[in-house]
Amino acid sequence: MESIFQPTGTYRDFTPHHWIPLGILTILCLAIIIYFRNHDKEKNFRVAFFMSLVPFAAVVSRLLITWYEGIFTIQEELPLHLCRLVAISLPFFIWYRNIKWINTLYFLIMVGTLQAIITADLQFVFPHYSYLLYWVFHVTLVWVPVFIIINLGIKPDFNDFKRAFIIGNIYMLITLLINFAIGSNYFYTRQKPPGGSLLDFFGPWPFYILVVEVLAMILFVLAYLPFYKKENR
Repeated sequence: MESIFQPTGTYRDFTPHHWIPLGILTILCLAIIIYFRNHDKEKNFRVAFFMSLVPFAAVVSRLLITWYEGIFTIQEELPLHLCRLVAISLPFFIWYRNIKWINTLYFLIMVGTLQAIITADLQFVFPHYSYLLYWVFHVTLVWVPVFIIINLGIKPDFNDFKRAFIIGNIYMLITLLINFAIGSNYFYTRQKPPGGSLLDFFGPWPFYILVVEVLAMILFVLAYLPFYKKENR
């Protein structure tokens, strides 16, 4: 048990430490989608809710572990990264069946969380707790809206697209102010992730934020495209 708290080897993207957890969790989520595909709507809502509790629990677990280990800081561990905030709020929206916000979070998850899967902001590898929680959290979070779309037939529309883009930009400005106020780097608006990411290709601060703004618009459009034809029909 103590091994999950001990520093391990350095994490690198596109290695077995990247592909193995991604593959295992993806197969598991796909199996859940397929198994419950023909069940009734009520049961699928319950499954979606319990799936959403997994990333929620991962965020809470990280807070508790860092507090227990005495390494909790407001600069690093507050749930102010967009993915963590989405993970905390998603179960409530599913529980209350707030379709507007479920669809809004679809865009924020697909645009933000997928990037965190492609280039992970990790320091250690298996079996460190940060590694385990990171992959369970991010991969499951991506598959929850996919489950909702496939098994519940709830699909976002253009209003959800606009709402998500506006909220994403407002939240970026809020985190920018918070970061300068307390010396943090939530949403990576103050500097790039130290472990490397796609932001490394977009120039220094603050220019990479402008590039990300353009890239975000493209990704939002791509996330909306599967539903564009159906909505206009």
